[in-house]
Amino acid sequence: MRLPKVEFKKTQDVLEVYSEDASRWYKVKPLGVFFPKNTEEAQKCVEFCYKEGIPITPRGGGSGLTGGAVPENGGIIVSTEKMKNFIVEEGFFISEAGAISGEIERKANKIGYTLPAQPSSLNFSTIGGNIATDAAGLRSVKYGSARDYIIELEVILPNGEIKTFGPQEAQIFAGSEGTLGLIAKVKMQLVKLKKRKTFVFLSEELTQSIKFSCELLKFLPSALEFVDKNGGKIIDVENGQAYIIIAEFEEDFDGKIDLIQDELAKIASEFGVKITEIKDIWERRKKLGPALSKIRQFKINEDIVLPISKISDFVEFARKKIVEEEKVNCVIFGHIGVGILHTNLLFGGGEEKDAQKAKKEIFEFVISQGGAITGEHGTGVSKKDFIQSELGEQTLNFMIYMKNKIDPKNIFNPTKLPLPKRGCIDIG
Repeated sequence: MRLPKVEFKKTQDVLEVYSEDASRWYKVKPLGVFFPKNTEEAQKCVEFCYKEGIPITPRGGGSGLTGGAVPENGGIIVSTEKMKNFIVEEGFFISEAGAISGEIERKANKIGYTLPAQPSSLNFSTIGGNIATDAAGLRSVKYGSARDYIIELEVILPNGEIKTFGPQEAQIFAGSEGTLGLIAKVKMQLVKLKKRKTFVFLSEELTQSIKFSCELLKFLPSALEFVDKNGGKIIDVENGQAYIIIAEFEEDFDGKIDLIQDELAKIASEFGVKITEIKDIWERRKKLGPALSKIRQFKINEDIVLPISKISDFVEFARKKIVEEEKVNCVIFGHIGVGILHTNLLFGGGEEKDAQKAKKEIFEFVISQGGAITGEHGTGVSKKDFIQSELGEQTLNFMIYMKNKIDPKNIFNPTKLPLPKRGCIDIG
C-alpha cells in the first residue's frame, strides 16, 4: 500500500514517545505516526486509513491522563502538533487543532481578552484536545467548559469528508475523545480580561469548610478550589493542618470588587474559618498535581464529580476506606465550585493491585451518590469499564448508535467505547 505524501515516522524512538500519554500508565506502541501540517494533509491521512481499514488515534499534546490518546488497539496515530497556526481577534480566535492553549491565551491577553475555559495543562495541551475532552479548569464555576465557547468546528469525518459545524452541531464532537473524527480547526469565543482578587480560607473542620464553600457560591466566584490537608502539607500551607478553600472574584460589579472582603470575613467568622491572603497561592495550587508525581513511583489521578453536599462524605470515605483500610496514599483537591475533585492515588511498585482496587471502590461510591466518574479528563482507557454503571444502558446505547452512524467502520479510537475488538494491520 502507498502512504500519502505526509510526514510519517515509525522508528522505535518515535513509537516509544507516542505509545503513552501524560498518565504514563497506559502504553501501546502505534504502528506509526503521521504529522500533517494542515487540514488537507490530515485529510489525506484519514482517507488512507479509511480505505485500508487502519485504526486511527488522534493526538494533540499528549497531556491526557486517561489513555485517550494511546492507540490501545494498535493502528496509526495522527498527531496535530504541527497544525498550530492561529489568529486572535477581539472576542474570538481561529486556530488549527494543534495550537497550544497557553500560546493562544498569552496573545489574547495582549489585547485584553482571555480563554474562558482553561485546563491546568494550559501550557502544553492543544486547543483541539481541549475540545475533544471538553476540558474545563480552575474557572469552570463561572465559565463552564470548552464546548460552551465553540463558534465553528472543522472536523475530518472518518470517510475523509471535511465538514464545518456550528455551535449546536459541534456539541456531538465536544467530549467525544477522538472517537468520531479528527478535529482540524476551531473558531471559539474569548471573554474580556478582568481585574481579579483572590482570598484563601483555612479550616480544621471538613464539614464547615464545605458548608462555607456553598456560601461563597452566592458571591459568584470566578474560581473556587478545595485542597485537603495532605495537599496543604505538600504546598506548604498551615503545615497540612487545615483544609484550604481558594476563592477568586472578578470585577463584575462596577469597581466594587474590594467591597466584598468585609462580607466574606464576616461569613468566614460565622463558620469558624480563617481568612488570609497568600500571594503565590495559585502558583502553589498549579504545582500540586506535578508535585504528587515525585512522592511515589506511580500516580492515578481521577476527576470524579459529586454534588457539593456529598463532598464531605466522599473525603471521609477516602480517608477511612482508601487510606486507613486499603493503605493507599490519597490526596484530594479540585474545583469544588462545580463538584470536580482530583482524587490522586499514590503508590509504588508492587502496589498496583491495591491502587486499582481503591480506584474501583472510589468509582462505586461516586456512582452510588449520584455523581460522575469524570468531570474533565475524559473516559479514555481508564474508565471505559465503568461507563455503563454511570450512564445506564439507554445512554450508552445512544452513544454507540452515534458512533456506528458517524464511523461505521469503527476506525477512530476503536476501543475507547465498548464495541467489538479489532485486530492490528501491518503497514510495512
